[in-house]
Amino acid sequence: MKRRFNKADKTLLTVFGFFLLSLAVHIIYPQSLLAEVMLFCSEAALVGGIADWFAVTALFEKPLGFPYHTAILPRRREAFIEASVTLVQKEFFSRRKIFHHLERLHLMPMLLDWLREPAMEARLINQLVDYMRDFLLQRTQAQSGVIAAKLRELLNQIEPEDFFALWGSWLQKTGKDQEFLMRVAAYWRGQVSTAATRQQIKDMLEVYEQEKTGENVFAQLLAGFAQAVDLINYEEAAGLIQQQLLAMLDELGTKESKLQKELLALFYEKAGELNQEPAFHQLTHELKDSLLRDMPLEAAVETMFNQLRLHFLDDRARDVDPLAEHLPALRNRMEELLQEEYQHTLYLMEKDEKLRLCIHDFLFDVLGRSALHAQNLIGVVITDVLSRLTDKQLNHLVYDKVEPDLLWIRMNGSIVGAGIGLVLFAILQAIQ
Repeated sequence: MKRRFNKADKTLLTVFGFFLLSLAVHIIYPQSLLAEVMLFCSEAALVGGIADWFAVTALFEKPLGFPYHTAILPRRREAFIEASVTLVQKEFFSRRKIFHHLERLHLMPMLLDWLREPAMEARLINQLVDYMRDFLLQRTQAQSGVIAAKLRELLNQIEPEDFFALWGSWLQKTGKDQEFLMRVAAYWRGQVSTAATRQQIKDMLEVYEQEKTGENVFAQLLAGFAQAVDLINYEEAAGLIQQQLLAMLDELGTKESKLQKELLALFYEKAGELNQEPAFHQLTHELKDSLLRDMPLEAAVETMFNQLRLHFLDDRARDVDPLAEHLPALRNRMEELLQEEYQHTLYLMEKDEKLRLCIHDFLFDVLGRSALHAQNLIGVVITDVLSRLTDKQLNHLVYDKVEPDLLWIRMNGSIVGAGIGLVLFAILQAIQ
């Protein structure tokens, strides 16, 4: 019980004070009928209050150390725990009440409303995407063979001319052709800008000079004279050629530049002409057939899945979603397909009466069995929780739930005692 002055304690103290006051008045006025009534009623009220205080306190503790039939709840805690378990299991969770409440539930509307919640839909779709990802990572060699055969079938249906046309269209639409030229120009600019390249250009000019003069003595004489008077300076010529090459590569590496557009236009024009050549047509078909026949697709698919599995497992170890990080387009497409199927499933659950009845019966059976199994689990939980409580904690647990009623029981002892004392005094006066 709580160690504080509550309203019952205050009432008992008030009655005790009134008793002392009545006793004093009776001593001063021993012949006064009013003083005698006050003393008689206050005595009865005090006795009734003390008796009820003793009775209520004896439920939880030993009042004033009195050992006989006190501290009832701590002494009978095992019986109390057993009674509590029985009450919950047999009354609150009885088979009849469980199925009665389940029959009153509208399971299908509740299920559909729950599944239509945006947060739940997104959660389920993400979970399904994860399941599909894990399924893809569990491919075996036989499954890799099926995928390889399907890839061969699809590749065999593609005409080389259409492939090159699509490839060129994709390069133009995405700007990959310009990006490729810019990368090539940047690479060659780094190569051309070196001193070694200038020396190679100078060597080429000298070789060209030797090839033109050959064994012609007069030409050799004129070339030597020109070099002597510095009319021909191969070092300077090589530097000028290098500068021109760098300027051309700079323009080629500039997006939307004139040289870049002209070169790309020429490339697509010649590629289109080449794509119409019968010899090229025959060559590409022969190459396609040879590639499809000799290409180790089975081993490639198996290796790809093995590498993906290892890579994805490494991402999982770092708490990273591998699809979202490395294959976002694939994950988005999988989510779109699953969302379409999810909505179609909800539509069938709502419109197909046979399906609705089947799902309802399944849910009812699962919930009923789960609730019945929960009876024993609830008993175990209640027993474990109550057994862990100390006597003081158990007293507080019970007392806190019924404190107002217990306080009124104590207060009623004083009130009823005073009333009975008044009645008894009246009877005694009538007899006298």
